[in-house]
Amino acid sequence: MATTTPVRRGSLYRRLVIPLSAFVLLASLGLAIWISSLQRRESLRRFEQTALSNAGFMGQVPLPRSREMAQRLSTILEVRVAFLQEGGELVLSSNSGWPRDLKRVLQRFSRDTTTAIQVGEHDLAITPLTGSPDRLVLVRNKEGGLTGLGGWVLIPTLFLTAAFGGLVFILANRIVRPLTVLTRWLPNLKRDQDPTDPIPSSLSTRADELGQLARSLEETHQSLLREQKLRHQSERLATLGRIATSLAHEIRNPAAAIRMHADLIEPRVEASGSESIALIREEVERITDLVNQWLFVARAAPPKRQPHDLVEMLNAVARRQRPALSHAGALLEIETPGPAMISCDKLRIEQVIRNLIVNACQAMPEGGRIMARLKLDQEHVQLAIQDSGPGFSTEALDHFGEPFFSEREGGMGIGLTLAREVVQAHDGSIQASNTPQGGALIVIDFPLHPSTEDPS
Repeated sequence: MATTTPVRRGSLYRRLVIPLSAFVLLASLGLAIWISSLQRRESLRRFEQTALSNAGFMGQVPLPRSREMAQRLSTILEVRVAFLQEGGELVLSSNSGWPRDLKRVLQRFSRDTTTAIQVGEHDLAITPLTGSPDRLVLVRNKEGGLTGLGGWVLIPTLFLTAAFGGLVFILANRIVRPLTVLTRWLPNLKRDQDPTDPIPSSLSTRADELGQLARSLEETHQSLLREQKLRHQSERLATLGRIATSLAHEIRNPAAAIRMHADLIEPRVEASGSESIALIREEVERITDLVNQWLFVARAAPPKRQPHDLVEMLNAVARRQRPALSHAGALLEIETPGPAMISCDKLRIEQVIRNLIVNACQAMPEGGRIMARLKLDQEHVQLAIQDSGPGFSTEALDHFGEPFFSEREGGMGIGLTLAREVVQAHDGSIQASNTPQGGALIVIDFPLHPSTEDPS
């Protein structure tokens, strides 16, 4: 049977429910007392009107102010009736149910106008009889209001209600304002770049549900940005793959023919033309390498790994690049402690080394020094390639290895992408940084082949 996960009531729930419940309770109590007070005043007004109308009737009809008359009138009105005669004598309709010290109260409140007052637990209405110095007195048990609660309850209740109302307003403001900020920020989810107005840290660092919501929105936005970036890269790589696959055959065949004819005519040219032959070979090699890069990036097939010496591969690439480096005024120095056997796809690793050396050379348009060092330990070999150029910019370091990012004019931005993909496919790692002197530094780490002996 499916179970229902209980809803967690967090601090935000308590912040709202407890003050609002207290506010509603106190406001209801205050409202009840206020309504009770209105009812009480209305009840006394009606009681006063009853006394006045009966006093007018008895003033018009000459009836005796006797006990018997008071009893009859009491039966009709369903209240206790008394007559206060001019001499101060009090004629009662019954012997019980009267307020204490009734005579003293009547003497205090006897006026020429009708009056309705509360005396203890009784309501008392006093009115002069028309054409007579006598007065009609009506007495009943207290009606209307909340029995047992005095007027002192109303004012504190209203004060507390106002206080809690202010507290609820403050709490609502603490909730509504952050929600307004988040609502204004929501359109950023549709944008493909970081927002210019991020969510304030005072909101994203909150420990309640609003803070969780703000952090979740930020994480969602960053995730969408990453997904969009990966999608764009995938689309561009897919396009590059289709282009590379269709053009690889068309480019490789002419390039091979050019290289073959250069080899054929080389013995026939004079010494002054050997430089042109070398340039033709270099450019053909460059075209072939460019096609290989496209194919390596676009078709990420698993590498064909076999044991190879990284030192030999480094020296082979250096020999092939020596003419281009000499032409650019760049000097490549290699420091190796000895053989370093790794399990790799030789063609791809040599392509990585070539790309890094070419990038270092292009970073020094006025010429300079390139240093390639190998460092061995028991399980890994580390290849560091350092140049004397201006180094990486901050943006280049942030986007290192991303496809199609290049700060060099005319660069396609796939060389470092190829290097990263190939190195990671060989269970290695690649890092980029700047040296204290300002040059760029690329460090690649490969696991040694299991049969490699301890260099010590």
